[in-house]
Amino acid sequence: MFATVKKPAFMKIYAIPLLTMMIQSMSGAISIPYALDLGASVLQVNLITTIRSAMGIFLLVPFGILSDRFGRKPMVLYSRVVTLLGTAVRVFATEPNHLVMASLFGGFAGGGFFPILLTMIGDIAKPEERQEAISTLFFFSSMGLMIGPAMCTGLLLLPQITMRNIYQITAIANIGLIIYLTLTIKETKSQTQEKRSSRLHISTLIKNTNFQGLLAMSFLYFFSRSVVQTYIPIFASVDLQLTNAEVASFSFYRSLAIMIIRFSSATFLMKLPKRPFLISVLLLGGMTSFMAPLANNYLLIVFIFFFSGISYGATSILGNTLVSNISTPENRGIANSLYNLAQSSGNITKLVTTPIADILGLTYVFIIGGIVGFTSAIPAIFKKIGK
Repeated sequence: MFATVKKPAFMKIYAIPLLTMMIQSMSGAISIPYALDLGASVLQVNLITTIRSAMGIFLLVPFGILSDRFGRKPMVLYSRVVTLLGTAVRVFATEPNHLVMASLFGGFAGGGFFPILLTMIGDIAKPEERQEAISTLFFFSSMGLMIGPAMCTGLLLLPQITMRNIYQITAIANIGLIIYLTLTIKETKSQTQEKRSSRLHISTLIKNTNFQGLLAMSFLYFFSRSVVQTYIPIFASVDLQLTNAEVASFSFYRSLAIMIIRFSSATFLMKLPKRPFLISVLLLGGMTSFMAPLANNYLLIVFIFFFSGISYGATSILGNTLVSNISTPENRGIANSLYNLAQSSGNITKLVTTPIADILGLTYVFIIGGIVGFTSAIPAIFKKIGK
């Protein structure tokens, strides 16, 4: 249990998602209320929350190729520097289009740093350590995801603190993180790894039927999840008239659930058969979308976000462990990038629900999200992923 925490090389990497998610979740907790305060429409909110995924579709795979070729550390640093620029734009934003521009910077960050962190763990972990190491990485990530919204909610309860102040705080924290990465993190990519064509690596992965199933599962699941994560805060702000602090607190309860499931996965849940466990948490994700139309008060929304966090926390660990097991050191960066590309594609596909939300209402969008969430379990059932 948490054996890798005792190893300095692992611990230095575990600190990265803890700090980054703490910073990112502080700003993420208020992203939709902040956009609505600046007069954003439903379409603009969807653009703000999905444009990073859209950019990731074009940049995730090249990002993985570059990490396999030039190393992991330069890519992580690049991602954080560009993210800092996006945060700076949010600090000075005066209209929704400025937030769309900030999201573009997030996209140019290469689709996020997490695929590279997973690759770094895969580089240094022994096969028998891999699931525990990935679970522990996600556990530290979820600690940050829980601390960030809690800090954000607490700060917003102070009358002198505004949502713009939250972005100012996260900008300063991002600078500190970049300094930490520069001075502390060492390169994990082996200099002796065999160099082969990136096209050949991609072809090998795509021909793997289990990897195909993982990509399909990831796309469908993240479409369903993005429906819940985007439209429930809109409903809570506009229809239920909940305060910004209350909406921001949803992320805390979701992150608490993620931390619980990731702690459990790093201890006793890793002993469970992967396939039945994966199918059950995928179905749970679809159920949260079906439950959303019934959420007519704060406590019910908290309940839905908590179970959404359970589903996401377990799915992310199991999916990334399977990707790491399927891939090799030479193509692991590309494999993680392709897997995250499927996630980004699912996130951006949520944009097709915008006219449905405007014309028919949010209930129909939640039903679609639930159906797609249930469908995400089909690859795990028929392709026997995780067996």
